Amino acid sequence: MKVGHMSSSESKSCVVCGKKTAHYKVHEQSGMDVTIPLCDDMNRPSCYSQVDVKKMAARFLTDVKKEIQYQHIIANKKEA
Repeated sequence: MKVGHMSSSESKSCVVCGKKTAHYKVHEQSGMDVTIPLCDDMNRPSCYSQVDVKKMAARFLTDVKKEIQYQHIIANKKEA
């Protein structure tokens, strides 16, 4: 798992608290990188420690695979 920082113009909302953040974790699985924005605020408990990134990434990848299968089914119906 990688931890990184992006420029302030690219900041996203934290998946835990919704606060804008430029910090993120990257989880690689099945040849895909999932970037998850998470706060790292020293004044309160860190959102980094509140999230199971591996579980979240696995769920995301499962959803993506289902969507790809669904789009493939729709495309095959249009061809038939």
